[in-house]
Amino acid sequence: MYGWFWRKRVIIENALRDDAETLSEIHGECFRQAWSDGDFDRFIGDDNYFCLVAREENWVTRRLLGFVVVRRVVDEAEIITIATRPAARGSGVGRKLMEGAMRILAFDRTRKLFLEVDENNPAALSLYRSMRFEQVSERKGYYTGHALGVGKPSTALVMQLELG
Repeated sequence: MYGWFWRKRVIIENALRDDAETLSEIHGECFRQAWSDGDFDRFIGDDNYFCLVAREENWVTRRLLGFVVVRRVVDEAEIITIATRPAARGSGVGRKLMEGAMRILAFDRTRKLFLEVDENNPAALSLYRSMRFEQVSERKGYYTGHALGVGKPSTALVMQLELG
């Protein structure tokens, strides 16, 4: 009877400067070299970038689950970083963030979207391939170990999506 009060939904929206500290925290959960809240504050305030966040909300709470940072240059763009809290992985948050970014870029008439992904990240590779990204290049030894610092250097796959 009262179940609708507790339903959670995930919304994709622009990051706010007040989100910078939490974005840094999430980045630290996902990557060995975490970016500072100052780094995220600069991205949010720079017209060449945009940052989208995924917020889980219900009538009581709002919680950040992930984010994507995108840089635009003329008619091309690059995913600078994307991260989802470990507890939210596999729930479609990453896909929603990517789709939100792609909608903005398509509206702005961006032709191509690029990203780099570790060859040892099968979940990310599966997501990007399902979204029609194609590998166009690679950078051997680009990553100095897995995201949390374990393992030997690995290859970054450079992927591209034609948006229009």
